Amino acid sequence: MMGKNEIALGELVKKARKDKKLSARKLAELCEVSHTEINNIEKGIRMRPAVLTLKGFEKYLGLDYAELCRLVGYSEDTIKYGDENIIVSYEKYDKILQDYRSEIEHASFMIESKRRLGQEIKESFDVVCEYIDTLENVPEEVKKEIKSIYKNLENLDYKYESLIQER
Repeated sequence: MMGKNEIALGELVKKARKDKKLSARKLAELCEVSHTEINNIEKGIRMRPAVLTLKGFEKYLGLDYAELCRLVGYSEDTIKYGDENIIVSYEKYDKILQDYRSEIEHASFMIESKRRLGQEIKESFDVVCEYIDTLENVPEEVKKEIKSIYKNLENLDYKYESLIQER
């Protein structure tokens, strides 16, 4: 049995959807629910749609989220939580996602830049090592330190390479 609020919600959604010239399937796609869910809401079968769906109606149909929540019986705490914490504005979600992608891109650029710098230093150090190999009477401590530095440069290159592959 359908109650007054469920019929009112269904009629409200259907009218707003038609006013926006959206099919039930298109609205469902935008709100990331099935078209059956939209049909059930409009027919009054689905009495209490998810808060996320109601937020989608706000975004794509221009209906007031808080009003819809009250209409179907959500508490004021739930309404407040949804307003403050639920990302339904897919533009807001896309912005957050884009910000993360930008951060990842920047970090990748920095990693690659440092890797190239390390490779350039290693190439320059190769020249120094070749020169030192031609010298006589190079103290063992110096040779040992040179090998240690060279090994560290190789390890640095491997670490940067693995970071690049992980992304």
